[in-house]
Amino acid sequence: MPDRELRPDQIQDLGRLFFQERKCIHGGEPGTGKTPTICVLQRARWDKHGHKSVWLMPMKLLDKNFDEAMLWGEWQIGDVAIVDGSPEECFQALNSGAKLLLMGYKRFEMCAEDISLDYKAIDIDEWHKAFGGHESKRTQALYRWCQRRGEDLWFVPMTGTAYNGRPSTVYPALQIIEPRYYGTPEAFSMMHDIVDPWTGKVTGHCNLDRLEAILSKHSIKRLWTDVHGPEEIVVEVSRTPMNERQRAAYDRFRDEAILELENFFIDGTKPGVAFTRARQIMEHPNVFPNLMEGGIGTVDICRGETPGKLSEFIDDCEKMTGLGRPMLAYAALVPQQKQMFEHAVRLGRRAGIINGEVSPAQAAKIDRGFRSGELDTIIGSPQVADCGYNWQFCGAKEVQDVFFVSMDYQDTAFFQAYKRAMRQARRSALRIKVYTYLDSIDQHIMRLTKRKSQDATQVERGRVALPW
Repeated sequence: MPDRELRPDQIQDLGRLFFQERKCIHGGEPGTGKTPTICVLQRARWDKHGHKSVWLMPMKLLDKNFDEAMLWGEWQIGDVAIVDGSPEECFQALNSGAKLLLMGYKRFEMCAEDISLDYKAIDIDEWHKAFGGHESKRTQALYRWCQRRGEDLWFVPMTGTAYNGRPSTVYPALQIIEPRYYGTPEAFSMMHDIVDPWTGKVTGHCNLDRLEAILSKHSIKRLWTDVHGPEEIVVEVSRTPMNERQRAAYDRFRDEAILELENFFIDGTKPGVAFTRARQIMEHPNVFPNLMEGGIGTVDICRGETPGKLSEFIDDCEKMTGLGRPMLAYAALVPQQKQMFEHAVRLGRRAGIINGEVSPAQAAKIDRGFRSGELDTIIGSPQVADCGYNWQFCGAKEVQDVFFVSMDYQDTAFFQAYKRAMRQARRSALRIKVYTYLDSIDQHIMRLTKRKSQDATQVERGRVALPW
């Protein structure tokens, strides 16, 4: 038997998902306990209806969620299978007769057609990370999978941030739950996008109250404050100058980068070359990509000078060591993360790094090491480390400090990432420190992410605008 019990609010959510709405967004904020509810729901589907379930998630959560499924679902060995590995291993898992299949998003996209119709239910952890676009092959595979289950379908996307920067990110879930609201993505766009008639670009959004009403009708929304009490966070925006060579190189790219950033926000395309180069100069000028013929390796365009943010991060590491406190530190660029890791280790921190280059097995090891207190520092990207991890405690010590050395351009990445340290009622306030460079695109990134967060407050209950 599990050594825990569902809270009354989790039991209420379970009843809604099992008896009332087979297709419903579980929009509980991080730390409100979505996973136990879903695990019990998966077992109830099998016990009552003989319906098997598929559970999709980021690869780095496979091991953690397997353990959660076995604990809360009280499954026997062989009832739960992870679909991963070689084609032969995946084939065996798919045909093992397991009542619950766990797999990553890409694996689902590849093998959706091979999943037996015995699997009537699909639960999707961290929905916002995988199914934000109607046209993607992954979303189209999901549409087909759901259509083949017909009226027997159970569909539960799980995310505290269903609205992820723009209204269209909500469309795929609503289309599966009730396609009669909009019918087509073109109709959805006509309802919610403001389009410049001269350029055809989306310049803003409208009728968000309608979207809020629809989303509320088909969502469970548990706020962290509802479950654990007031959220005590202190956000500190630290402004630091670039070093001399860094500033000179950056200024050559600044105006074009700001223009590209504006265009990125408006039309949803990826940032261009000027934006990328400007960020590389800002965040890791000592390991700048070699742009000479051949392009192998990196060059130091600020030889002998330490970037302002890195100097500040070094100071913060020393302070945390002096205080004997664990820490979480996020950065958007991989070379910057590696520099932070190297300096943290040099300063005696017991650090682990989690980013897109780290295997799920290694990420799971680092996760366990931090939670046990074997490590005292996690360095990672907001996009990778913002999913499912429970980092409020490092051994017996509560994490009191989260550092954003550079920001992602999605407001949801910030929200999800700091919530890793808010998994239950806190003993102390959480300090969140955001590093910025003076007179840089950092201010524009913060302005645009705040604009996205302000739109999100009109669509999802409990969402708050970013505090800067």
